[in-house]
Order: sequence, then structure tokens, then C-alpha cells
Amino acid sequence: MTAHPAAPGAAGPATGPATLPEPGFPAEEYAQRLFTARAAMERRGFDALLVTAPEDVHYLCGLDHQGHFALTALVVPLYGRPVLIERAMETPTALAQTHGVTHHGYDDATDPADALLEALTPLLPDAPVVGYQPASLSLPPAAWDRLRTAAGIVWTDGQDLLGGQRAVHTPREIARIREAARLSDTAMAAGLDAAGAGAGEHEIAAAVYAAMLTAGGDLPAFAPLVRDTGRLDREHLTWSRRRLGPGDGVFLELSAARGRYHAPLARLRPAPGTPGAARAAATSRAAMDALCAALRPGATAEQVFHTWRRVIETATGEPYARHHCGYLVGIGFPPGWMGGTRTLRPGNTMELRAGMTFHVQSWLLDTALGTYAFSDTALVTEDACEVLTRTPHPQ
Repeated sequence: MTAHPAAPGAAGPATGPATLPEPGFPAEEYAQRLFTARAAMERRGFDALLVTAPEDVHYLCGLDHQGHFALTALVVPLYGRPVLIERAMETPTALAQTHGVTHHGYDDATDPADALLEALTPLLPDAPVVGYQPASLSLPPAAWDRLRTAAGIVWTDGQDLLGGQRAVHTPREIARIREAARLSDTAMAAGLDAAGAGAGEHEIAAAVYAAMLTAGGDLPAFAPLVRDTGRLDREHLTWSRRRLGPGDGVFLELSAARGRYHAPLARLRPAPGTPGAARAAATSRAAMDALCAALRPGATAEQVFHTWRRVIETATGEPYARHHCGYLVGIGFPPGWMGGTRTLRPGNTMELRAGMTFHVQSWLLDTALGTYAFSDTALVTEDACEVLTRTPHPQ
């Protein structure tokens, strides 16, 4: 059975402070992740895997810091202990946080690629095949140019090896995402409450941050998006010093974080007297209901997208072009809470599995019915989906 967000007027989320457990997981959780990753490596003939995406480094060993502006990599050999290569000044942090790895620090006078090869080479057999992550934003081209010319190493695309594994969450991860969803609801309630006439967008953002952090949230991977509805089409634009007027609507999109796990949601309060606002909102919500009903094990990402879009096109009587209606979410590091690129879009044949969580979105921009947008985080269960964020829709 699909669980839907609370109806308008329902009791909002609790906003008081909470004492939450520390965000790390037991060592056996990381050991199981490593075991599964190595089984996939063996099937693909990899002697080692070079992991540079912060989300995947965190997933395999628990590292959680803001030092990824310097090359940080986890080398996973098929056999033996993984090695975390980090800037030397980060080693005390890494030692306190990580599980099941050794450490190889490099100083600021050392080329990080040289440090990586120094740690990697002793772990490899002759003529090794090493997987790497070509889409990682944390593998600088200068470092990659040095690595790919290293004698004797056959580099192979291993981008999806961990992505598919990380997409299906364990019970401990799901519990953490539930915590993030509760915190997101708390932050959204505070933001909407602050978004009255005369409020500055920066003041609304401050209320969001204060609420999520006071309630026990961690630093989110992406800033809250706060803007008046006249600028709704400027996606990923966050707050200004502009103050809301009595005739302005407001849009908020945000996610709290717990132990790097995120649960985004968005809400829109239409401008008073907006023509067609009620019809646009009803269509957007009906499309989300259809999306959630389709979000179940065995469905493909593109099937979910077409189900969502069909409701909108039936209501508007015209084709509707939108690039996607959601994406996988879970572990996130700056610059985004996505932690990957797997979206609910045309052409994506990814099969949904129980344990996946999605930031599901229902946007109507400049349609025959008008404009409306909102989103939630939803968990794919064994036979349906459960919407985890519960903020009522503003009136």
C-alpha cells in the first residue's frame, strides 16, 4: 500500500530538538559492503578498484569530511586491505572515522597522483586490470593524465560497479534516511512558517538551517533553494536579499542530512489569486499519486516517468516536455545530494528494487493549467512505495 503525504491541515512534523545516535555504522556493515564490491570486481576481472567519488569512499569505509578538494582515493585490491590515500593533514580525521583500511598520507609538496601510484603499485600483480570512475568529479584531469600513462596498468571503466550496489539500501541505511526525512520536514515547516510577507529570502534560509541543525541534522550537501514563484523556472537558484511582497508566492526545496544520508523535499505556496493555481496543484498531485503507485519493484525508471507524464498530458491536452520526474538519493556530498545520476527519465531501463530511495518530483511549468511544483522522498518497498517526507501542502 502506498503511503502519501499528509493532507492539508493535518498535524505538521515535530519541530523540537532530538537526541540522535552518532551517524557511523558498525564495522560489519562496511565489511559486507566490501565483500559485495569485491565479488563484483572478480566477476569483471578487476585486480583492483580506484574509488574517488566521495559518496563511494564514504560507503566503503565511512570517511566523512570536507577535504575532497584535494585528491582523496580508496584503492580496493581484490585481496588484502584497502588503502586510503589522503592529504597527510587529513589522516587524524580519517583514522578516527574509517573502518578496515590502511592509510597513505601525502604532503603538499607531493604530486597526489604519484602518492596514489606509490600506494597502488605494490598491491597489483603483473599486467593488472584496474577499474576507475571516469565520471567522478573528484578525479582531477591532471591526476588522471598521470595515472593513465603509468606503465603496465590496464585501466577499465568501473563507474557503475558501486553505483548499483549503493542504490539499494540496507535496513540501517533506511533508518538513517528516515531520520533525514524527519529533519527535512522539521526544516520545511520552519521555512514555510518564516515565509510571510516582508520576510527576506535569506531570513527564510536562516530559519531552515536553524531548525534542521537544532533538531540534530548534519551539514547538508546542497544549500536550501529559496525563491519567489516568479523565478520558479530558475532551477538551482537559492536565496537573495529580496523580501517577499504581499502578492508573492514562495518555493522551497531542501534536504537535511544524517550521516551524509539525505531526504529532499520541495513545497510551493502559490501567490494569492494566481489563476488556475488550484487546478495546477490538483494535477501535479494526481501525477505524483500515479508516480508513487508505479514506483515498485520490477518497474523500470522510464515506465515510472511515462506514468507520471501521462497524467499531466491527459489533464492539459498537450505534450509536456520535462527531463525527469525524480532520481536516486541517499549518500550525498557537495556539490549535490544526488550522489549519482540515475534518474526517472525516458530511455532509462534501470529496474527498481526494494530498498531504493528516490527524490520524486511533480513539476508543471507554464502548462495550459498553470504552474505548480513539489517533491518528496520515497522508499521502494517489497511491493509498493512509502513516502517518507510528510510536510502538508501549503494553502
